[in-house]
Amino acid sequence: MYDTDPCEEQIVITTAPVQAPNQIATLKDKAMYALDYFFATKPAGKAIMLIAICALMTALGGFLYFQFAIPQTSKDLPESFWTAWTFIADSGAHASEDTFRKRLVAVPISIGGMFFFALLVGLMTDAVASKVDQLSKGESRVLEENHTLIIGWTKKTIPLVKELAIANKTRGNKRSIVILGDAPKEEMDGDLKQNLPLPDRFGTKVVTRSGSAASIDDLKLCSASLARTIVVLSPALSPLKADAIVIQTCILLANSPEIRADIIAELAELDHVSELQGIIGTLLPFGQSKMLKASTSPYMSSNCHLKVWLRRRRKMVPVATGDMALRIMVKRALEPGTVEVLKELLQFEGCEFRLKYWPELVGRKFSEMIFLFPDAIPCGLRKTLPSGQSCTLVNPPPETVIEEGDRLLVISENDESYKPAATLYVPPHVPSLTTKASHKKPSLNVLIVGWRNDLDDVLRLIDSSVSRGSQVTVLSIVKPQELLEDDFKLKHASIRHIYGDPLSLKVLKELPVEAFDKVIILMDEDKGPDLNNTAVTAMFIRHIQIERGRKDSTIVAELPTLEDTALQEVHGAWLDDTVDPDYLQAMVLANLAEDVDVGSVLDKVVGDSQNTMVLQQVTSYLQGDVESEKLTFWELQARAVQKGEIIVAHKCAANGNQWVTNPPNKSEKLAWVAGDELLVLPRASS
Repeated sequence: MYDTDPCEEQIVITTAPVQAPNQIATLKDKAMYALDYFFATKPAGKAIMLIAICALMTALGGFLYFQFAIPQTSKDLPESFWTAWTFIADSGAHASEDTFRKRLVAVPISIGGMFFFALLVGLMTDAVASKVDQLSKGESRVLEENHTLIIGWTKKTIPLVKELAIANKTRGNKRSIVILGDAPKEEMDGDLKQNLPLPDRFGTKVVTRSGSAASIDDLKLCSASLARTIVVLSPALSPLKADAIVIQTCILLANSPEIRADIIAELAELDHVSELQGIIGTLLPFGQSKMLKASTSPYMSSNCHLKVWLRRRRKMVPVATGDMALRIMVKRALEPGTVEVLKELLQFEGCEFRLKYWPELVGRKFSEMIFLFPDAIPCGLRKTLPSGQSCTLVNPPPETVIEEGDRLLVISENDESYKPAATLYVPPHVPSLTTKASHKKPSLNVLIVGWRNDLDDVLRLIDSSVSRGSQVTVLSIVKPQELLEDDFKLKHASIRHIYGDPLSLKVLKELPVEAFDKVIILMDEDKGPDLNNTAVTAMFIRHIQIERGRKDSTIVAELPTLEDTALQEVHGAWLDDTVDPDYLQAMVLANLAEDVDVGSVLDKVVGDSQNTMVLQQVTSYLQGDVESEKLTFWELQARAVQKGEIIVAHKCAANGNQWVTNPPNKSEKLAWVAGDELLVLPRASS
């Protein structure tokens, strides 16, 4: 006996004997199997089969015709092949045959020809249908240059396209828009046709492609290497997952040597903006070898002007548009006039922020700029640092000198509507206003209904807008210990957390809602934009306030734009205003798509920085203790400059009590009285 190695032990499986099935393949099975493999592995298999059938029928028919149909004395084999081909190509050719033997051969060949051409027509129909289907699904490469590429199909995509179309109209651009979304192309085209018909696009070409931003092939399909700007939208997922996808997409775009476009990354979390600081700003240019390689790519343009654009240094701008929309919403609740001007500056149908390089102004001081443009309001500079980086200065010190490469920040209607005047406006004697106090910040009791992960930034904005003794109450279904960090504190206001369901009338009645001067109602991010929840909460709060004798409280809620005007009028009965966050975020993204440097401007003028727009009473700028004075805008601006401020808009009773941004006739005298308001940009203290 030999010792058995346990590693070599085998288990014998014993089964009852059964009759094995007959698995021998027939000739037909083998032929079908071979034909199936042939079509699966040969793209031109159908065409090869068709040629083979035609050749076989011609050869067989010609040989039969040669042997049986023609007499021995006049036999010609090549001529027989040609005759057989005519029977195949023309189903009526056999009718001219004059003998029975010729007709006996000709008729079967003609019948075979009919089947051959039926098969040919069917294959051609399939090929054409397949090509049309391919084109309808957007599988062909986009042949656009200097276009705006939007990556992502979300609720903000169509509003963003609408704003970019308006920008093309007002700026005279012919810039196409390409959308790369994860939805089917037919669905995207249908939504665009329904929500943004061709007349509302003002001639802007909008092209859609279905694909993934994580695929280099899909990016090439959209001619990403020829795009001017790429906007990466945040997908409709949880904030953490959405930002992870956006960051991954941005890293892919940043590391692609062929892509030279500015990249705008929309992030859901404000904290994640700092995570992209390593690649924010101007990216280092790629080496000459990579540029030469990219310039020979078939996806690079032959346009010499575009090649200059593609060789420039690109920028990546991460932006938390949700945070920006929240800031604007808070401004609407605290200072309604500020938001009226802000919306005009964000839209492309009125005045807006513009950055432009003026070589003739190099060497002059910023203080001269304020009185040099009769059709614009200079309010800052985009400075180029020695390191190559850039920074935005809003209302810089008056002695700041404009250097080579600096761009002047102005508020104007369009790029062609303003230019430096031949002579500088010299303001008259400006009375001393040092003893005149500016409008004091109010002491407010604010209620915030709902919660966002980045709400701490909004709380700081409220804190910078109120005086000491103010209070902010937060009502949400998030437990207080999960809201803010333990060391988070405000300078002027105290924070109170209340755990409860905003839809519960019982919870709301337990609150002193009549004591709140301002009420801000947020949509629940996890449940989506449920307008019923937001509107019902607002209705409950207004109902309780009126019952308790409070009618002057301001209630602002996040609500999507309603197509039902009747429902919108009903909401207006208990809401002072609504803010559509998707619309605001789309406007911010559109401004960045037109000029990425505008992002740093918006961050400064809408926030808790020292340059944020401030609402002031005109009485702070009038001479002495008078309550009325006739002044031109130039004279009023000179008094604001003395206080370190720049006026960008005003609301004057003599001008219909309407907000006017960048007044067209700055030399017209208006009667300024108590109650008139100004919107100013203060200078940051050094």
